[in-house]
Amino acid sequence: MQTNPELRKLFFLHLLTGITVVGLMFSNLSAKSQTLFTYGTKKASSDGFIRAFNKNPGEGDRKKAMEEYLPLYINYVLKVQNAYDMRLDTLSSQQVELLGYKIQLAESYINEKAGTNAMIDESMARMQQDILLGHIYIAYGKDTAAAIAQAQQAHAQLKAGKAWGNVAQQFSTDPALQNSKGIAGWMTVMVIPYDYETTVYALPKGGYTTPVKGSEGVHIFSKREVRTAAGKVQVAQLLIADLPSFTNADRIQRAKLADSIYQLLKKGSNFPQLVAQFSQDRSSNQLGGRLSAFGIGTYDAAFEKAAYALQKPGDISMPVQTSMGWHIIKLESKIPPPSKDDAGVRSTLLQQLTADGKMEKARENYLRKQLPAIGYKTPVIGIKTLQRYTDSLLGNGNTAATGFTEKSPLFSFTKQRFTLSDWIAYARVQNMSGNLAKGTDITKAYDDFLLSRAADYLPAHLDEVDAVFAAQFKEFKDANLLFEAMERNVWSKATADTIGLKKYYDAHKQKYIWGDNITAIMVTASDSVIAAEACKQLTQRTADWRSLNDLYEGKLFADSGRFEINLLPHAAVNNFLPGHCTVPEQNEADGSYSFAYVLTKGQASLQRSFDEARGFVAGDYQQVLEEAWMAQLKKKYPVKMNDVEWKKVLAK
Repeated sequence: MQTNPELRKLFFLHLLTGITVVGLMFSNLSAKSQTLFTYGTKKASSDGFIRAFNKNPGEGDRKKAMEEYLPLYINYVLKVQNAYDMRLDTLSSQQVELLGYKIQLAESYINEKAGTNAMIDESMARMQQDILLGHIYIAYGKDTAAAIAQAQQAHAQLKAGKAWGNVAQQFSTDPALQNSKGIAGWMTVMVIPYDYETTVYALPKGGYTTPVKGSEGVHIFSKREVRTAAGKVQVAQLLIADLPSFTNADRIQRAKLADSIYQLLKKGSNFPQLVAQFSQDRSSNQLGGRLSAFGIGTYDAAFEKAAYALQKPGDISMPVQTSMGWHIIKLESKIPPPSKDDAGVRSTLLQQLTADGKMEKARENYLRKQLPAIGYKTPVIGIKTLQRYTDSLLGNGNTAATGFTEKSPLFSFTKQRFTLSDWIAYARVQNMSGNLAKGTDITKAYDDFLLSRAADYLPAHLDEVDAVFAAQFKEFKDANLLFEAMERNVWSKATADTIGLKKYYDAHKQKYIWGDNITAIMVTASDSVIAAEACKQLTQRTADWRSLNDLYEGKLFADSGRFEINLLPHAAVNNFLPGHCTVPEQNEADGSYSFAYVLTKGQASLQRSFDEARGFVAGDYQQVLEEAWMAQLKKKYPVKMNDVEWKKVLAK
């Protein structure tokens, strides 16, 4: 069937880079690799074939699978070679796209080499476990030494066996921790600074740290309890606000109002309507009270405890009091902890760890080690001379007396040269931001400048200094070129050749027959609650189905069409009765839910019109064009197998 070209490209490149391309790329990396076959004047190695095959070996008889895979691999090699011979790699569109991808791939590769991916893996593993955090905090106040001494005394009492809660009440200077007997609440990753988090996760259950000096006081942390991670929840809330100006009488009245609303909800009143009427949370009352999904350590402990205690979507809590007021919470959905491969969560963790400074330090260490590889040549101007130049620049702006100009060379990498003008621009920005002034030692500023330039240079040139990365990048380049060749020789031709499509359809009409089918409204909703609400609304107001897209503001998408039943999800468990919704199916990738509201049920065995069958016809016609193209390529690049080597490959 026809698909969006961009989506087709994403799928195509993912398929190739994950399965076949690696083998081709590594085919020339081993000097000892034997030739498996020649194609024209070029050679393909047995190592290349084996690497490609091992990316997707399948199950069952390995020898048979190799024999089936060989013609696919040969076709791939010929298509890629043809793309190079067509000089598709010289197209400006290709070069721009490849440069962008190179930098993107290099950033990921650098993170891996720098150990940042290991830090993300560590955080993903920690997300599978929640910790009940114990915390004793002693503020420095006006006497830092006294605060440290108090923390040491508290630690000594813990070692002597005194109960955690008693020690926390005695020594903590934070009233909240005194009242909670040193229980800060449940935590997961990124709730407390990374260094503290690492220390806490390393503790045994019931263990505690030695005094940890912070910027404002001294901490003693403890791992009081451990549980399997609770994941996230999405709730809606109705808030009756509390204000500092309220009297006790005001608060009693507010509490009664919250309880009255709760009683109405228990009797079946509409939650969004009561939110619109009473809730004083301006950020959510226009959304039916719906909040973004959150994890532990995000909100007030009492609010979170009540939210997580709700068991199934639609459950409503009793009024919960916090410093903000009285909350009535309705559960929308529960979201389990992410899998270790969840790309969205990994991206968020990368941002959070970067903000915490840990990622940046790891990257700096990696960049520093790569300076020799990228051809860094130390400054022509010594650091002391550069200091005088900078002081003159930031002082009276007259640098003539130093004997250097803005064009004077500073340092260089293999393919890029930096002059004093580059340093001047950087120094002026640092000066305006208050980080650099006349007389300030420039050693650190110069080091930061050097590393920032290395960080810009390395991703664009990493394939020149790292053979493994070069192979990975070439893998994508070949896949990208193959896509371009396929687009030119097969896909675009099939789409544009309406006469050819119609001719193929007329000759093969018997292939394009309707099976059991339905006309339906297909709906995808962000969660099960919205899916259930949408089904109810469709049942009541079918003709108004288009309004669903606006009603849920991006959390739902609905469209109509005619669909063959055996191509629909969960076909085996649905009756597809007109006027009914099918069983919602959850998408594991993003947690969304999809279902069909059946309008009519069509008759099987009817002929599809050309327009109804066009997507299927295009797919079949593409196969015809590809076979014709492959026949041309095999004439242009005659393939000759090395039968002796092939027998060795099959025997491995």
